[in-house]
Amino acid sequence: MLNAHNLPDLRVLAHFLTVVEAGSVTRAASMLRITQPALSRQMQQLEQRLGTRLFDRTTTGVRPSSAGLTLVPLVRSLIDRAEGVQRAVEQLTADAPVRFRAACPEATVRGVIAPFVAETSAPITGTEIDLAVRVYDHVIGRSADLAVNTLPPPLGLESELIDSAPVQVHVTPGHPLAELESIDASDLVDASIIVLASGSGLRQVVDRALWPVRDRITIVAEPSSSDLAMALASTGAGICIDVVGPQFGLVGRTFTSDRQRVMMPIYAAWEADHFAADQLRSLAGALTAWSSGRVRD
Repeated sequence: MLNAHNLPDLRVLAHFLTVVEAGSVTRAASMLRITQPALSRQMQQLEQRLGTRLFDRTTTGVRPSSAGLTLVPLVRSLIDRAEGVQRAVEQLTADAPVRFRAACPEATVRGVIAPFVAETSAPITGTEIDLAVRVYDHVIGRSADLAVNTLPPPLGLESELIDSAPVQVHVTPGHPLAELESIDASDLVDASIIVLASGSGLRQVVDRALWPVRDRITIVAEPSSSDLAMALASTGAGICIDVVGPQFGLVGRTFTSDRQRVMMPIYAAWEADHFAADQLRSLAGALTAWSSGRVRD
């Protein structure tokens, strides 16, 4: 049975992850700049300490055993948390203003985080960019301090609804729908639609809005990037639905469903036991206030 005095050190656990990712002790040793025998010895000692086999040999190297596969996400979470503790200690001992890392989808960096920092000098100095469905994992794993996301946060996190962003339909200037001030889902019957791939909060909102006409539209492209979605729309490949402002010569029109404006909620979330939870709470409040004062098209 393990106890606090018999736990593997983080360095060895990090080396375990490198071996898993490399698929070979020899390649992992080269990446870590240590000798192959030394790394093999570390892995053998780790297996002995845990009392289980972590790797199976293959013709090309090694692969994690069932126990090893179970250990991988636990080790990643542990290392992320350790890095979070290290950042906290460095900031506290330096007696400097606390700086934060935010986890969010790519479009949220461009549409929310970047302009918020530019206009307010908010203490966000790094980001973890990921799909909306994985954003909160970065906060739970402590690789990020704050999540700003378009999907509702899990109940275990402290959170705040900071904004509801209007969704737009982007078309080329010569498109017949460009003459309308707003475009309803019913106006998109028989249209070719370009929308972000599944896994984003925007996609969930758009899917709900298009539900009444779901059998009368065609999804022609599902990129993971808003920039690419609008680039495709600019070529005439289809009509783009997004929250980011129009690019590449497109014009944006308000998107409605059943004549009600379609809005995408944006949330901020953080761990309640974060060492700087009070500052994160204040930061979320500042983000909410800034969002409420933004000029919408």
